[in-house]
Amino acid sequence: MSPLPYETVTINDNLQLKQLQPRDADRLFELTDLNREYLGRFLPWVSYVKTVEDSRRHIEETLENRSKGSTYTYGIEQDGLIIGDISLRNLADSSKTEIGYWIAEEYAGKGITTLAVKALTEFGLNTIGLNKIIIRAVPDNHASN
Repeated sequence: MSPLPYETVTINDNLQLKQLQPRDADRLFELTDLNREYLGRFLPWVSYVKTVEDSRRHIEETLENRSKGSTYTYGIEQDGLIIGDISLRNLADSSKTEIGYWIAEEYAGKGITTLAVKALTEFGLNTIGLNKIIIRAVPDNHASN
């Protein structure tokens, strides 16, 4: 697959959003598996990710959706290591465009997710010209709210 535009969104010297590739499936699965209980409290999809192949399929689906212009999905990368996932999705319907994200527990509470959400929001509004972006969170997810 040829490179897609905006494969990287730089946040600062140590932090960036980077388009996930199939080669990232091992790391994405490892993060999901190590954080299964932590993530599973609010993210129902976690219980369906049982193998590296499930993570690879997720990445391939996001690349396909990206090529159609419906989603931008990135790994949250700190110092070259993927520590989470963030997406700008439902781009075809501006009333439903939203950001979804997760980060490994050991990186939570450090402001990283806030920086990633801010960067993706600025990208969506200023670079690709969206009018509105929403975030939905389970009410009990106090960190996201």
